[in-house]
Amino acid sequence: YCAIYGNGRNDPSKKDEDFTVGFMDYLGELAADGLAVIAQQQGVDLSSSGVSVGSKRSRGIVDDGPSAKRHNMDATKRDLCTRLRTLQKSNADAKEAWQQFCDSSAGGVKDPARHETASLQTFLATWA
Repeated sequence: YCAIYGNGRNDPSKKDEDFTVGFMDYLGELAADGLAVIAQQQGVDLSSSGVSVGSKRSRGIVDDGPSAKRHNMDATKRDLCTRLRTLQKSNADAKEAWQQFCDSSAGGVKDPARHETASLQTFLATWA
């Protein structure tokens, strides 16, 4: 991951938060996809238990590319993501509203980096 997206540097202390979160998202997607395959092989129906099967991308989520590349997003979107994360940390009502917004308009994806810039602007305009 670091060789491809981190300029060959493996030291996590030299990475920004977006890179680290992107790495964790990537690991989570790999794990979810792998478990979905195992469940299918074993005849386990995850959909009946309300568990989402497969990666977020395979469920049609708004995406600007693989989570591994999101640390390369444009400055406007990066600023919106930072503002949203700060808002969520400082305001429990805003955090809950963001979760509801994501559930109703983005298939439950709560990672701001995976939303379109316009979507972030729309939400943040309600909390200005």
